[in-house]
Amino acid sequence: MVLEIRVVKPAAKAAAILIAVGITALLTFAILVNFVVGVFSDERVSLSRDLLADGVAYAPNSAPLLARLAAAEMREEERDLSRAEDYCTRAVRISPWDYRHRLLLAMIKEAEGDRIGAEQSLEDALALAPNYKDVHWRMANLLLREGKLPRAVAEFRTATLSDISLLPATLDLLWRASEGNVAVVRAATGNDPKSRLALAQFLLKQSKTPEAVAEFGGIERNALELPGRSAFIDALMAQGHLAEARELWVGMVGGDSRETGSVGVWNGGFESEISGILGQFDWAITRNVYVTPGIDTSIGHTGQRSLRLDFLGRDTTRVDGQVKQMIVVHPGARYRLEYFVKAQGLATPEGPRVVLTDVTSSIEIASSDPVAAGSYDWHRVAVEFAAPPSARAVWVTIRRIPRFSYDDPTQGVVWFDDFTLSERARIK
Repeated sequence: MVLEIRVVKPAAKAAAILIAVGITALLTFAILVNFVVGVFSDERVSLSRDLLADGVAYAPNSAPLLARLAAAEMREEERDLSRAEDYCTRAVRISPWDYRHRLLLAMIKEAEGDRIGAEQSLEDALALAPNYKDVHWRMANLLLREGKLPRAVAEFRTATLSDISLLPATLDLLWRASEGNVAVVRAATGNDPKSRLALAQFLLKQSKTPEAVAEFGGIERNALELPGRSAFIDALMAQGHLAEARELWVGMVGGDSRETGSVGVWNGGFESEISGILGQFDWAITRNVYVTPGIDTSIGHTGQRSLRLDFLGRDTTRVDGQVKQMIVVHPGARYRLEYFVKAQGLATPEGPRVVLTDVTSSIEIASSDPVAAGSYDWHRVAVEFAAPPSARAVWVTIRRIPRFSYDDPTQGVVWFDDFTLSERARIK
């Protein structure tokens, strides 16, 4: 269906043409205004302050355009704060439900020195967007600058619970503002495992070791990814806190530090699987061209498993670090290390030894007699030693170091089992 309007009189025709031209002009202007607003308010498009001001002249009632002009004014070296506030206030008035304009107004108010006004603008933004982390983050920082620490802590906590990536900066800010108050940074931290781990790592960096250990120890054992837990243990060890690191480690791998203590041989009977990522205080076992060490699941002294070394019959056999475990000791204390050994067809110029070495200095402290050649059943071996006055830990290793540049091949099998460490006395 086609609707036709016929205008016969010349005057009527002229009026119709004028109306059509007017409507077209209005539509063209509306399209132009919408285009200007769309382009000029697009944050991806870089525009100067003057160009944005021209855009506002075309669309004086565009809240996004007014807000962008206010932000541009704030970035100028010779900015006019009153002009920026005027633009932003108009944006707020036109679009009262957009919390972003209130955030911008708060920044302008604070730049003017009006912190009360800035806080009120942020309160208005929070009322509009109570679940937005950015609003809480901005409020927290303002309150901190105002010296309102308790309220700032609450806002920081809300922000970091929404975005844990904000936590490191939060802890640093509050630590400096509170002059190193552990209770303050704890209050700003959530109770989820990742937040508690971040706080423990932060406290360790601030040399608050007991507090860091307590925080980390309060995390449920299986609630964290292994790499994160392992990194904290590594950091403790790097700072020399070996006893604390081992107690936490024992709890993580499934033991009870109240029973095992911080000193002793872990998994001395090889009945547990050796840890992969969490291997700081477990047996470390690798092979070389002379020997293949591993766990024998069919032979044990008291249990079902033992450590087995298969010597491959290559001349000038060297074993050094292929089997080892770090043991925490008390400086100056005397210890007795006991274990059981068994051999089958061992042919060697000199058998391997169990050697104790200071972790820090790499100096050998004590060693057993060489394992005798031949075939025989389990028998007990004991090594007594005194931890050096400065020692915090020692390596228990199995070694065979050739005495000469060449010696005959070592071949056969040796088993070790039931390693135990007992403290005899401490030097006072």
